[in-house]
Amino acid sequence: MSMSAAGVNLALLAKVNHFLAAKGERQIKRCPPDSERHEELGGLYLIDMASGKVLDHHLDVEAFARQIGVV
Repeated sequence: MSMSAAGVNLALLAKVNHFLAAKGERQIKRCPPDSERHEELGGLYLIDMASGKVLDHHLDVEAFARQIGVV
């Protein structure tokens, strides 16, 4: 199921990013719908904090949260 950035569960996104920040390796970023990279990245994408490399795109925050054990 695809969601627009406006439909993102912001509380869950904050919880996931807090969890990731504790490890200091990855972070989920939002890509605005009017960005030229939105089609490539989707509303949410995962980056490696050290390199800035995009690790995943069109991220489903609910599925990702389950995958890392946050929910």
